Amino acid sequence: MIRQSLSKSELKEFQTLLHQRSKLLKGDFDGLEGETSGNGTDRAGDHSSVPGHMAELASDDSEKAFSYGRMESQTEELKEIKDALERILDGSFGSCENCQGRIPRERLKAISYARLCVKCQGKEESR
Repeated sequence: MIRQSLSKSELKEFQTLLHQRSKLLKGDFDGLEGETSGNGTDRAGDHSSVPGHMAELASDDSEKAFSYGRMESQTEELKEIKDALERILDGSFGSCENCQGRIPRERLKAISYARLCVKCQGKEESR
């Protein structure tokens, strides 16, 4: 296998992708945070903070649980993006953390914060 390092222009491209994804996630996160901190009166059509039916309470709780789950996932992705940006700065971006081989460009384009090559990721997932 030929190991090609990423050029400065490729690193800049990945850095831009990471920053764009981070900005998108932060905007979505802020929206979710607003939804979960509201008392139920912000939704269109609501005129009271008191639900008219127990099913509405359950639905509100379910929606909040879903939003909290998305927020947790986005927090983890934002951490991965931050770590990837640090790897660009320290020169380790694009190298597999397990085998030190190169992570294929195609994989980095799909998941720009990938830490592992496809082979090592497969081993991790099969555990």
